[in-house]
Amino acid sequence: MTSLTLPPRPPGSPPLAHAWQTLADGLLTQRLHLHLDEWRTVVAEGKALPDVPSADVSLLARRPSPLPEDDDTALMLLEGAGLGFWWELPQRYGSDARDPCGFLAHAADAAARSILAGRSKSAWSDAVTAVSGAAAWWVGFFAAIRHRGVHHVTLEPRPGPFHEQALGTAVSVVAHGMAMRVLEAALHTSDDDPAVRAAYCRAVEAGICMEPELPRLVDELAELRLVDLVSTTARWRGRFTKYAGGTGAGQVE
Repeated sequence: MTSLTLPPRPPGSPPLAHAWQTLADGLLTQRLHLHLDEWRTVVAEGKALPDVPSADVSLLARRPSPLPEDDDTALMLLEGAGLGFWWELPQRYGSDARDPCGFLAHAADAAARSILAGRSKSAWSDAVTAVSGAAAWWVGFFAAIRHRGVHHVTLEPRPGPFHEQALGTAVSVVAHGMAMRVLEAALHTSDDDPAVRAAYCRAVEAGICMEPELPRLVDELAELRLVDLVSTTARWRGRFTKYAGGTGAGQVE
């Protein structure tokens, strides 16, 4: 049998995980645009979702709070972390909900508060708050069309029902993962700010505590797009399993 020898990577190449993250971000954006009209129809109808009837669709589609108008530095930090799309698309497509703060927004706010520990009035804290709020919208987007998706393992259509509490947990996981990306970018650009380092350590600690529960959460969420969102955002050993294993992504779409 002929063995395959891969050419050496060029000097200075970024870690392979960076390429996988770029792939995951691209797939996420692609899926949003592929299913945007479908999502708009579900939101406009406002009917109870068959797989999570207790969830208010208008809250799943709620636009997160914008960045402060004078905070260009926070936006630059988001762009530097590769998360401009993560914040901008919810601002563009999100809707105004009757309740200004639903259960997903509460989960996002709680995640941001646990990381910031009272720190505010800085570009990096505004950016952490922004990506956490956006996490609620992204989870809500794919939750709203979950009943039209497929199981992430079997690819069988219409995954079974689940409890809305799983969505709150998913928001917390995603918010912490995205906050870590913001804080990593901030650490590269700050003058060794101890507050940034402390926030990053809190995010890492929270991620370690969450990891044992992630397989169960993935099983409960079940649907391919929602599972990919959570599993490629959290910092855990299963983060890029589908890419490391050489399996395709987006094959169902």
